[in-house]
Amino acid sequence: MSGNKDRKYHVRTISQAPQDGYDFHLRVLLYSHDSVGLGHLRRNLAIAGEIVATFPNANIMIVTGSPCATQFELPANTDLIKIPSISKNEKGQYISRNFSGPLERTLKLRSQMILEAFRLFEPDLVIMDHQLTGLKGEALDMLREAKTKGVLTIYGSRDVKDSAEIVKRDWNTLDSRWALNECYDRICIYGMPEVFDPRVVYAPCLDEARHIDFTGYIVPSLKSAVKKQIPGQRKKVLVTFGGGSDGAPRAKRYLQALAVGPVYWDSHLITGPLMIDDVKKYIRKQAKKLQPIGSVKVQRFHHNIPALLQQVDAIVSMAGYNSCAEILQSGVPAVMLPRSFPRKEQLIRATRMAELGWVTVLPEADPDPQQLLRAVDLALQSPRQDRSEVNLNGLAGLSQTILELLQTAGLVKKVPQMKQSQKSVM
Repeated sequence: MSGNKDRKYHVRTISQAPQDGYDFHLRVLLYSHDSVGLGHLRRNLAIAGEIVATFPNANIMIVTGSPCATQFELPANTDLIKIPSISKNEKGQYISRNFSGPLERTLKLRSQMILEAFRLFEPDLVIMDHQLTGLKGEALDMLREAKTKGVLTIYGSRDVKDSAEIVKRDWNTLDSRWALNECYDRICIYGMPEVFDPRVVYAPCLDEARHIDFTGYIVPSLKSAVKKQIPGQRKKVLVTFGGGSDGAPRAKRYLQALAVGPVYWDSHLITGPLMIDDVKKYIRKQAKKLQPIGSVKVQRFHHNIPALLQQVDAIVSMAGYNSCAEILQSGVPAVMLPRSFPRKEQLIRATRMAELGWVTVLPEADPDPQQLLRAVDLALQSPRQDRSEVNLNGLAGLSQTILELLQTAGLVKKVPQMKQSQKSVM
């Protein structure tokens, strides 16, 4: 990679979060555009909780476009501002979710709300999620004002954004290059370079970035133990599609596969709150027909998927960032049905994890029912795996980055000693 000899790249392996909090009254604004799914909102809620655990007197403001913003419990000292929601149409184009009229009008309203939230909340730190300058640049004014006022900024990105061609096109603009090379004090990749390295895949976009940290995967710590298998009890498969807005074909195909049966397992299918109501009704109706009666439980929403993963023997899932991180954390055998439209992110992530031997992938959105049954059967015959090679300490890694930034800015006097190893991966 050219032009990167003088920059620092850190890979953090951290055994625990800081044990001692600070009295500093840190104020953090978390931006999340949230057009499809629940992943961005859930990741920001986890980050908010981690920051408050490190800084007990911190105040967190989440600015989000998620239509499900009120369906999750907020961490302590945290509130949110719900900006008008954006969605995508069948062509993958952004549209206003609830308002009629042009998208530009909704984006202008969102942009003004973001800027006013920043001005009134007066954060010490802004953490931007996924979108470099906000959805279609809606957060540019806020970022420029933050830079002028000396507010600290972090760009936090999931491991995979999209195909190299799409990312290079999106980042090859004046605003994006300014954000990558001048605006952000740190760029945090919520993943591992051994799995996916954006510096290589998206080269040369990040060649001039000043400081990049690989934090590890962002996933809350588990609070429940793995259930003990009772002899003779039917095994259980969790089937989930994230927010559910594009999970209908996979849900229908899974039920069709069960109908080929009979099968020796029970299924807990979570449609997701964003799945169309008529589709949810159809899925419930079809599930009730399957034998034995009651072997398929259908639920619209569950607030704690990691806890469910501790109670099942296998999972069938799409390949969103949060889903994959939680699956790796649980060690439960997984069959992945990634989407490849409107972004190839899920397909790239799932394929890479399959190459590492961590999951099974059926790339087709509409796999053959027999093929799907065989994949689930093989997963159920496999034991849970110890994924100790996977860095799941992303929250602690991000906390360390925040502490270092605050120390550099003179806002705190010292950074707690954290057991970690850093190595150059240039």
